[in-house]
Amino acid sequence: MFDLDFASIPNKEAWISSARQATENPSDFKNWEKLVQLTEILPSINHKTKNTITAHSKEVEKQLVLITHENLLINFPLLEQYWINYAEWHYKFNDLSNCMKTFERALKIIPSSLVIWIAYLEILMKVYYYDHETMIKYFERARISIGYHYYCSIFFDKYLIFLKKNKLEKNYHFILRRIIEIPQHEYLKYFKTYFSLIENANLDTIKYILSGNDLKNDFNLSWVDLLNEDTFSKLKTDIRKKFVDLYITTQYYTWKFYEFEKRLKTNYFKPHHELSRLELNTWNSYIEYVEVLNLKIATKEREHSLIKNNQALIQSVYERCLVVTGNYHFFWIKLANYYLNYNNIDLAKETLLRGIYANPIRNLKLRIRLIDLYTITLEFDKAKAIIYELLQLLPNNLEIFCKMLQVEHFTLPSNVEKLIMNKLTEISKSKNALLENQFDYLFIEMLDYSCIPTSRLRKIFEHFNRKKSTYYIKAKTMFTELYENSGSKHTVEAKKDGWCCEYF
Repeated sequence: MFDLDFASIPNKEAWISSARQATENPSDFKNWEKLVQLTEILPSINHKTKNTITAHSKEVEKQLVLITHENLLINFPLLEQYWINYAEWHYKFNDLSNCMKTFERALKIIPSSLVIWIAYLEILMKVYYYDHETMIKYFERARISIGYHYYCSIFFDKYLIFLKKNKLEKNYHFILRRIIEIPQHEYLKYFKTYFSLIENANLDTIKYILSGNDLKNDFNLSWVDLLNEDTFSKLKTDIRKKFVDLYITTQYYTWKFYEFEKRLKTNYFKPHHELSRLELNTWNSYIEYVEVLNLKIATKEREHSLIKNNQALIQSVYERCLVVTGNYHFFWIKLANYYLNYNNIDLAKETLLRGIYANPIRNLKLRIRLIDLYTITLEFDKAKAIIYELLQLLPNNLEIFCKMLQVEHFTLPSNVEKLIMNKLTEISKSKNALLENQFDYLFIEMLDYSCIPTSRLRKIFEHFNRKKSTYYIKAKTMFTELYENSGSKHTVEAKKDGWCCEYF
């Protein structure tokens, strides 16, 4: 991607020293932050006046700025502002294509980021402002992604201003009608604007407020009836009364959500920042509250549109939560489970992959969960790829080894016994008592595998008969009770009758 001429790097020694500090400890955000700040003013670091890199700077200087941002974001992909900075550097360097690609990359990782969408739209409006169709397409994408954010008024204001300036009245009415159904911090100003539209409506714009069917079914009128001024005036009054109910409902949910919002003190990702138990519990309670709202669909014939479109709201709260709690595997798994409840296993896997990308490799829970999903969908090669990657890093992790046995049981069951024997022998030779005691759990684990015949289980116990660990004694006791004392006779009888089968 980058072809650097190292010989022409200004203040090379200072930059290389800072870069080495960052790369030697890639999880230390402060070193990366220092490197980025240094790179942005690299030619003038020894001058009294610091000058930032510009589009007219040398090519190597511009490339260094991009390289440092790229590498920082590989290590900390949830840093919204750095994604914006990275994209804007491309724009400053007159590279619109890579600017847009960077924003799109960011939105794949943080799809409901309010600040990234706002920054992206700012750039797009500079380029496509007079291309109404293209801009509306992007505004609608943003609305679907961030339209249920509690503080989304900054986005809706921008959208409405664009529609109003370009005299797109129909779109303006329709979007405002959608907005007033959404509980958000500044809901009141949108109701005032919509009531003003009703008050000032004429025979043309009233059609943007209600349809012919609504006019007939709700008010027993036709478009011709509205030619009468008194009838038209009364209709406006009746419409306002109708929307008062919607106002009360939106206000109710806005206040309900505020009870959670006021307890959330962190609204962006902070590397190495540990959230308080109160804040983590608040996010969990917030998510569970909006999930419970979904149940109202089954119990109410007509419900506020917030409930009808509640999945978008749930996803919005989840995505906001994941930006802040990105280092906590609990919430990634919670969202994956939410998708599984709707039988959407692909989105569940996608969620876990995003969580894995955002977390250090030693965060095993997400990878273990993804292995389970790949096993369910019979994608054994993908499951094994994750397992082998983890075993290279953590060769003596019992949980990962047990996962390997589970997958192997589906793909090559005859290999399970060999893997267990080899591992037990390897650990015994290591002379590590703590590790040996831990891996003796495999004696219990192997009893669950029908691919290992009873005769082979007996020989394994005999081979390691000098062991005295709790796991070994417990497993041998279980084996004796199940197979030695009573199991043998039943197994013979079962095979004779033909109803016993080995499965994998």
